[in-house]
Amino acid sequence: MSMQHQIMRMALSAIFCVISFCATAAEMNITASFTPSATNPENSTFTNTTPISGYCATWPQYCPVGAWGIALPLELSLKRPIVANDTPRNNPYFGLSNKARTIPVTNETTGETSQVTFRISGFSARYSLAGGDNSWVGGSFGYPNAPCQRAATLVGNSQWTAFVWTVTSADGPCYKVSTIDRTEPSRFYEMSISYELETPDPLKMSSGVYKGTAPLTVGPGGNIDFGDVYEASDTMLNINFTLTVTHELKLTPAAGAQTVALQPCPAGKICSEDEGNANWERWMVSRVTPQLSGRSAFTLSSSGGFTVFMDCADQIGNECALTSDNSGQRVPMRVAVNLPDNVIDTQTGSTVTGRPLLIGKSEGQNYFTAKTYGADKPGSIDFLVRQKDVDTMLATRPDTYRGAVTVIFDPNIY
Repeated sequence: MSMQHQIMRMALSAIFCVISFCATAAEMNITASFTPSATNPENSTFTNTTPISGYCATWPQYCPVGAWGIALPLELSLKRPIVANDTPRNNPYFGLSNKARTIPVTNETTGETSQVTFRISGFSARYSLAGGDNSWVGGSFGYPNAPCQRAATLVGNSQWTAFVWTVTSADGPCYKVSTIDRTEPSRFYEMSISYELETPDPLKMSSGVYKGTAPLTVGPGGNIDFGDVYEASDTMLNINFTLTVTHELKLTPAAGAQTVALQPCPAGKICSEDEGNANWERWMVSRVTPQLSGRSAFTLSSSGGFTVFMDCADQIGNECALTSDNSGQRVPMRVAVNLPDNVIDTQTGSTVTGRPLLIGKSEGQNYFTAKTYGADKPGSIDFLVRQKDVDTMLATRPDTYRGAVTVIFDPNIY
């Protein structure tokens, strides 16, 4: 019994150790979203939805124009005294991830991948020493060394200093070298960063939530390096990216468009009922068999990608069919789609006019994408019975041929 209890205690100790180890990563969350807008149809960029925090939230009047500040969940504490005019690493030292970094993001539902580019472009912190302290090379904390730059007015009092620096993409860390010995405890807290975020083209992405993480090591020689005399509160920083894409695909049939009467009409044209009656009268004289055509109009609001295909009540080969009321005789009917001018073929980049539709969803066929958002833009479905098949229909006159076609606009093409 005693041995069993000892083994259980050892196992629990191991579990607690693992839990403690897993808790050493700080987390930052950056979010962006895209939703098409009828008021700004040309927009093809994400909107950064990350709440502003840190320096820019506390002192917005001093935040650099265009900077996007977010709190950095780390603190630094002094490990040993600072010696006057020592090397930069033995002073307040900030080696930040100032180079552009590409992070893959993955659609949680489809597995589709894209990528974002991220770079730290600014740094701020509150330093637990008096704001009036100028015992630093180059002056107060308002003035970092090159290639870093002063970005805003220094804020402080007799107990602390708050500063913000621009972090360029040039090589080299930000730091301040003390001109005096410093033995008193000090720390950097309420740290924050500004950043540059390049997002992909949302019109080339399917709807969904895309997530990715940039794991950055924190410590001497790490992705974020705070030198050798200050110790960070965590050894890892996970920057989590969440991109939300919400596309629109809304089709509105025109009044009466769900019932189409095919009319005799010259090739390439769509005729009204009156024009069709006149063309039948011409046929009675000329006996030149016409073709039959008709159109179902609609408006389409669209962004992102989709595919279009059809289902038929009856079919002949790979086309839908019309069936005789009298004899059950069937004839094929060609069905084609005309899409708004903001929509292009995914493979060729061309606009879509008179594209024949296929029965059922076929891999790689009739995939389209909106190059810009379009709201209630006109399109149509065209129906055609060829001349030779009209000859077949006329052989059973008087007769009525009927058929039913379902056209599917499917946004889930990935």
